[in-house]
Amino acid sequence: MTEDTHDTGSTEDRETNSATSKQRSSNRFVDVFGGASRRDFLKAGAAIGVGSLALGFGSSAMAAKVEEKCNTDYGKIDVGNGFTLMDNQWGMAGADQCIWLNDDGSYGYDFDASNAGGGINYPEVFIGTRPWGDDTGVAEFPLQRQDVDEFVMEVDADSNISGGEWDWAEEWWLMEQPPDQQTETHQYEIMLLLDWGGGHDHGGVQVPGAWTDRFGNTVDLWTVYNSGGTSAKFYIFRIQGGHDGGKIDMAEIIEYLSTNEGIRGDLWLSGIELGNEYWSGAVGQTTYNTFNVTINGSTYTSGSSDGAETPTATPTDTPTDTPTDTPGGGLVINDYDGSPAWSSNTNDLGQWCGGGSFQNGGGAVSGDALVLEYNNGGWMQEQINQDISDYTTLVLTVKGASGGEESGIQFEMGGVSTSLAAVTSDSIGTSYSDLTVDLESAGVDRSASSLSLRLNFWGAGSSTLSIQELRLE
Repeated sequence: MTEDTHDTGSTEDRETNSATSKQRSSNRFVDVFGGASRRDFLKAGAAIGVGSLALGFGSSAMAAKVEEKCNTDYGKIDVGNGFTLMDNQWGMAGADQCIWLNDDGSYGYDFDASNAGGGINYPEVFIGTRPWGDDTGVAEFPLQRQDVDEFVMEVDADSNISGGEWDWAEEWWLMEQPPDQQTETHQYEIMLLLDWGGGHDHGGVQVPGAWTDRFGNTVDLWTVYNSGGTSAKFYIFRIQGGHDGGKIDMAEIIEYLSTNEGIRGDLWLSGIELGNEYWSGAVGQTTYNTFNVTINGSTYTSGSSDGAETPTATPTDTPTDTPTDTPGGGLVINDYDGSPAWSSNTNDLGQWCGGGSFQNGGGAVSGDALVLEYNNGGWMQEQINQDISDYTTLVLTVKGASGGEESGIQFEMGGVSTSLAAVTSDSIGTSYSDLTVDLESAGVDRSASSLSLRLNFWGAGSSTLSIQELRLE
């Protein structure tokens, strides 16, 4: 995190957003002090000149600290499986700030800037690398943007902040070189606001509802600064209404920037930072119960609960019986016959499926086919989540409103991200036909346990694609 130069002056829109945000955050807070809230406790402490004494109480009443660092500028605590918590006092040294790890695995930070002035502080937890050389030892980071196939963040936290401007911000960087080869080569700073309040504002939203991800999060592009605090181009996105906990598909940000901003695929993705920016006057605490990151099939977990879900049983990779209208046979991923329904977000493998940002929403089934109406936007994804090494060919039974749609559609599967036309010698016609992809020749990793098929339509022009079946042979 570096200091940015955004304007935080008062506007009518910001006051409305701030009030909404503060109410939203208040509803989310957990009372760990019986009848008095953490906010009241901290504010009362500051009022009598002992606000710093309140620091370090910021986790559940049943948890006990096993490690704590206070007012250390950049002191660090390892909080599990590749995650580092940092006491990041880089803009306001006069604020009291502590970071801590509890015996139940939860962790977090307290801060009191009620009597401090200066820039911005950003207590944070991060995984992966940072442009300045920090590295938590996770093998997957850094990686080139073009190699990102899956990128999911899952978070559950309890927070209580009042008295001044603040946000809850996730951030990562795109760099020319990995930091172990050359530091500070970052060209882009990308921030996603999960929450904000106390007058935090970036003016009018630049692109409202830029996309809705597969977990139901609608994301706005709030603004773009040509130069942030370190001269990198600075993109700020936000989750509409704030994030109430759960998963966020970070790969959608990469897709948006690649398609709409032309960001190069060979730049290096640093990792993830998540913390609270706060300004003078703010007082509060945040406790992380869950913070998990999944990158290309590898999941790293931290917190008192890892948020893991009971895995859905998947079929064996023995070819299954298919309906009579699928003459190719093979392992059916989805035949869109209504059983299960597309709206149930479950495919014929019992795995997740879904889409978004189409002219017809998330796509709709009509006449035993999935119909995707697009105008330079949209995505659909089918999770496979099993080793398919016994299959060599992906078959899409499709038609297009105009024909030739394969040239504009982006294909992503098993580490491959390219145009659909680049992985097939077939063309989409105006009546149903099979379009085949030789998975081995395309370089698809068929052994990945988190394998998925994704089609992106950003910048693909305007048309309608109808998919009657997806199968493996």
